[in-house]
Amino acid sequence: MRKILLYRISNKGYPKIKVDGISKLDCLDNLKKIFHDWEFICVADNCEAALLEKLKSSYRFTEFYETKLGNPGSFWKLYEIALAQVKSKDIIYFIEDDYLHLPDAPESIIQGLDYFDYVTVYDHPDKYQGVGKVINPYTKRNKFSENTQVVKLENDVWRISNSTTMSFSLTGKTLREDAKIWSITKTKKGDCDFDIFIILTGQPILWRIKYLKLALCKIKYLFKPKRYLGVICGGKTLHLEKAFISQKDIERFHLPNQKK
Repeated sequence: MRKILLYRISNKGYPKIKVDGISKLDCLDNLKKIFHDWEFICVADNCEAALLEKLKSSYRFTEFYETKLGNPGSFWKLYEIALAQVKSKDIIYFIEDDYLHLPDAPESIIQGLDYFDYVTVYDHPDKYQGVGKVINPYTKRNKFSENTQVVKLENDVWRISNSTTMSFSLTGKTLREDAKIWSITKTKKGDCDFDIFIILTGQPILWRIKYLKLALCKIKYLFKPKRYLGVICGGKTLHLEKAFISQKDIERFHLPNQKK
């Protein structure tokens, strides 16, 4: 069984306010340390010359590619690279350039894939009411959170979720079986993680204009088996978008004090 990390880095990501004092290379250093025994395949998309030089001179990757495809396109590039070489039992982790991980994140990913089709160790705050942040549309319909089921495993408590970001893990078997759905990213211009995951996880279509466009895609894959996305409660990784960072996150991940 191979453990393969599919990593994307870019100087032209979507504009989001990130936490102070943590750079993309800090995140990469953390990733290299935590996932030290995994293969690293890197796609450097729309990167400036200085960043490319740093990546080539200071980091060792199993494979390294330079692209100018944008966010969805560069994701599909990594997907195609994986499709060409992985076997059913291989573990694949798609990860973007603005996450920090706790030391036991790899162990949790491997354990979670024994139970779920997809795994994320990022517990996105948009799945909970009362956090004072942007709320996932399926969470808005309920009192406390999205509808879920909870599973207590040996070391962690997991729950199922309707969607996550473009940083997630799966096996080679699932990667192959779901390739047609993920190929939507090949020509997509903007975010599509939510769109794809609600199809994969069999969520009901929300009858709002902005979501009705998903109806045709959902009908196309109507008879595809429902996938289960497991998220570890509390999270073992942190997305550095400032809007979703809490004081507890700052303490757990030892972040520098953040400006108001």
